Parts: sequence; structure tokens; C-alpha cells
Amino acid sequence: MICPNCRSDNKEGAKFCNECGFPLTGRMAAVAAASTSDATLRSIAADGPADEDAAAPSVDEGPDGEGVPEAAEAPGAGEGTSGEDDAPEPAPKKDAAARSSQGSGPLDPASLPVIGLAGVDVDEDGNEFDFGDIDDADPADARAEDEGRDARVPSAAVTADLSGLDECLVDPGYTPPQAAWRSGGTMEMPRVEGKAAPKQKEFRAPDPREKKHGRGRVVVIVLVLLAVAAAAAAGITYQMEMWGGKIVPDVTGMTRADATYQLEGKGFTVRATQVKSDETEGLVLLTDPEAGWRAEKGTEVVIHVAVARTIPDVVGKPKDEAAKLLEAEDFERVTFVDEKSDTAEGTVLAVSPDAGEKAKATTNVTVTVAVPFTVPDVANQTLDAAKAALEEAAYVPEVAYYYTEDVPEGTVVGTNPAAGEKLASGSMVTVNVAKSRASVLVAAAKDYLASAGTLSIGGTTYEIISVDSVEYTAYNQTSFTVTAAAVTTLDGETVRGSAKQKSGTIVWDDSNNIVSIS
Repeated sequence: MICPNCRSDNKEGAKFCNECGFPLTGRMAAVAAASTSDATLRSIAADGPADEDAAAPSVDEGPDGEGVPEAAEAPGAGEGTSGEDDAPEPAPKKDAAARSSQGSGPLDPASLPVIGLAGVDVDEDGNEFDFGDIDDADPADARAEDEGRDARVPSAAVTADLSGLDECLVDPGYTPPQAAWRSGGTMEMPRVEGKAAPKQKEFRAPDPREKKHGRGRVVVIVLVLLAVAAAAAAGITYQMEMWGGKIVPDVTGMTRADATYQLEGKGFTVRATQVKSDETEGLVLLTDPEAGWRAEKGTEVVIHVAVARTIPDVVGKPKDEAAKLLEAEDFERVTFVDEKSDTAEGTVLAVSPDAGEKAKATTNVTVTVAVPFTVPDVANQTLDAAKAALEEAAYVPEVAYYYTEDVPEGTVVGTNPAAGEKLASGSMVTVNVAKSRASVLVAAAKDYLASAGTLSIGGTTYEIISVDSVEYTAYNQTSFTVTAAAVTTLDGETVRGSAKQKSGTIVWDDSNNIVSIS
């Protein structure tokens, strides 16, 4: 496709020239082509006779020796001169001649006919052009237009010799520039020193698919806007609780009555439950469902109302049951202490603070639990220490001696009942105190020998003068040595022998009675 302005070659179907940006399609292209043809014809008609080299008519010599142009002899020559009043204005002829001499230079806008602007687009510089396709003209209109154009053209142009027209329009030495879209169509531009680079302009042919998809885009935009509007309407109505359920209001911190009133005003049913808490009694702690949730109208909302903690009545209850009751009240600091009592073991005797008093979860709660009396262990203690321990344990001590040589005399060797046995308070406990058998029997032997006066040993009676020694030799046996004199009766008279030391053994029973002396 040849550009009518710069004569450069372009792609088939291009709407603008790649070199000068001139429109190749639409009304502007048609007008430019028509005006170019009209201006060319007018230029040739006006300047043809002046160009002797290109368009001079042949001259024949007449009888008088003067040259007569063949055009004058041609039929209609007189008509050509008579049509001088219809010839184009001088200025257009000059412009046309200038364009003819310059070859393929730009068209002068003044040479273009004035056309209506309806349906014509305007570019950024204010130039008006149309991007639409050229409609096929009606043949009748085309013939009428051709006749009008022929009427406007001078008669000289009709009879002019148009040979060499191509040479007038295009210089034989002119080489059309290569289109930029062709492979290798590049050239080096001269460098401009000291000036800012001109703003690059870009000429693009509009994509024909854009018009085809224009309506589709409008439809898509409308659908998107409708979808956005629908979503916005849905969101607004949802926030207005017109659908999707009602929002559970936040009633925490309100009294039970206020919370119930507000929830019922939303269309919910209300059920209250009490919760042990350190917060102010009677205030709502939380709701179920929680505040901010959505629920259908008529849904039951449970409000948890704070009530004060109180010390439960656990006196007389078993220890395990008391512990569970205190745990149910969420008391965190519970201490159990033991106290000896004749009450059944494990029974709660007391609680502090007293039952029924209000208390916080961090209050120290002391629970007293009964434990039985048991006989204390007093073994290896002295008799006095053992008696004090038994009396402190609410028992009555009773002393009993236990003969043994294993521990020092006077040491407590045990009790009856034995240590650790459960026994009611006030009961009697026997304290067994160790006593040396040797010392007892030695003392008993000395007392006997000192008080006896006489002693029979081996059938002989001796009068004890002195007790020299007594020793514990074995279990229930003691040995002794005395100074004694034999005594006998002869004819009624007592006869005493000389004093001598005599030794013997006394055998005792468990009751410290003498069994035998030998």
C-alpha cells in the first residue's frame, strides 16, 4: 500500500503510514487521494505550456513562415482559451506547481477541500481525521462526482498531453524509503549536538479487534458493577441484621435484669446460671453464645451471673467429702490439720473461716480432722519422763517393775498397751520399769542374814556373828559369807564353839521368797 503523502510502501491493511503517520484508510485518506489527483491535474493544465522540455506541443510552419501550435489547430482549442474564466486561482496553481516540482513532498492543507467534521476524529494536535473504513459509494453518486470534477477541470487539461505525467509526479532518481517493518529497514540518523532530543512520536494503527470487543467490554464492566452493587447491598443488609441472624450483644458487666432485657429485645430467650466468682455479685460474667456471634431469633442465650463464694459446711463430714466441697467452690488454699479425738477417725472437727462466711478464692481455709489417741512410745526413758508423756497424751500412767539385767535399773522398757496402739483418752497405761534382780536379791539376802540370828548349814546350827558378803551368782541365787559359831545343847546347857567363817547359797523364787539355804 503506497502512502499518497510520502509515497512510501506500507503493509496491506495498514491504517497509517509507518513513515509520516498519514492516514491510509478512512475519509481523510479518500479526501487526500482525491485532492492529490485534482491538484495534480490542475498543475499540469496550468503549467504544461511553460514546460517546453516536458510538455511543448509540436509546431508546424504556416504559409507565412510562423509557427502555429498543433493545439491551436486541434478541435476545441478555441474552447480551451475561452475557458480562461473557469481556470483555477493563481495561488492554487502556484502551490500545485511547487508540489509538482518537489516530487512527493507533503500536501498543503490549503489545497484540500473543506469537508464536514461529523464522524471525523481529531488527533492530539487538533487535526481531524476519521479512522472508519471507506464505505462503498453508490455508482450513481460516483458518476455524478466524476461529472462535477470534469466540469471543474479546465478544458485545456482535458486536451493536454499527459505523457510524462509520471515523470512530473516522481523524480526518476527518487528512491522511496524502506518501510520500518521490513527486515533490515534501519538507518543511522545524524547526531544533533547541543540540543535536547526531540520527543519521540509513535504512530500506531488501532487494533481492529478493539472495536469488535468494545461492546463485550462494556457488558463485562456492567456485569462487574452489578456484582459489586449486589455484594455491597448484601453486606449492608447483613450488617443491618436483615438476614443471617441477630448479633448477640455484649452484656458482660451488666446486672442480670439489664442483660435479660437487652437480650430479649433482640429476640433471644435467656437462661441464667450462677458462677462462683470474686467479681461483684450479680453481674454478668459471660454469655453463651459469646458476644458478637450471630444466632437466629429465638435462640437461647445462657448468661453466667457472678455469685460470691461461701465456706461450705463440712463439719462432721469425712475428710474426702469436705475436700470435694471446697474444691467445688474453687478455693485454692485449703490446709488439713490433724487433731486427736475420740471421734471416728477422719471426721472433720472444725473449719476456719466458719461455714457460711463469704470468702475469695485465695482465702486460706483450715480444716481440722479427727485422728485417734495412740499410746506414745516411752521406751528407754526414765520413769518420770515416761509418766509426763503419757499424761500429755491424755493417759493415766501405772508403774510396774520388770526384772532384767539388760538395761540400767530404773529405765522404762515398755508399756502395756504397747506403743502406737489406739486407746481412748483417759485410759490407764502400765509403764514397765527395768529393775536389777541382783540388787534386789542381794538386799533381801543381807536383810535375812542380819535378822535371822542363827543359820542351819549341813544340819549344824550356827549363830551368826556378822555378815561378811552377799553376791548375786545366778538367776534367783545369791551366795553369802558370814562369821558364825556353832551352837549345840548338851544336858540343857548351850554350848558354843569357836567363831568361824561359813559360806552358803540361798535360792529364791520370783516373789523373793527363800526356797533353800545350803
